[in-house]
Amino acid sequence: MRDGPGALSGSLLRYGPALLWMGVIFVFSTDLFSQGETGQFVLPLLAWLFPGAAPETLALLHDLLRKVAHLTEYGVLALLWYRARAYRTAAWVPEAARLALLVAVAYAVTDELHQTLVVSRAGSVLDVAIDAGGAAAGLLLLRGRAAARAALARH
Repeated sequence: MRDGPGALSGSLLRYGPALLWMGVIFVFSTDLFSQGETGQFVLPLLAWLFPGAAPETLALLHDLLRKVAHLTEYGVLALLWYRARAYRTAAWVPEAARLALLVAVAYAVTDELHQTLVVSRAGSVLDVAIDAGGAAAGLLLLRGRAAARAALARH
């Protein structure tokens, strides 16, 4: 393993984006992004997009968008950890995928524990499952892409 400034900058290039994204997720878990806060701008936007929708429908759509955000956040997190571990490797690296999934799920658990400490939030086992599903989906999409590339390279 290399030592010195080059090694540090290489590590930052590899792991920095994943760590930065974890920070973004942490901020998303604060009062700033609670349901009440996001509802202040999402619900009027949904009402504008769907002018005849009942308030209950708009609230359901808002909830759905928040769950899709969970899937997306953790799909991105898993992909960033995969990238960090399989850095500059074109082939699929199962070990990197397993580690990326493990880190994403572990962070989902700690994120939900963090939310139990935030007044306007609540931790949820369902959200951990959604987060894990997002991480797995992101990695499965990446694996499919890698398999398609490999198949094209053989022909």
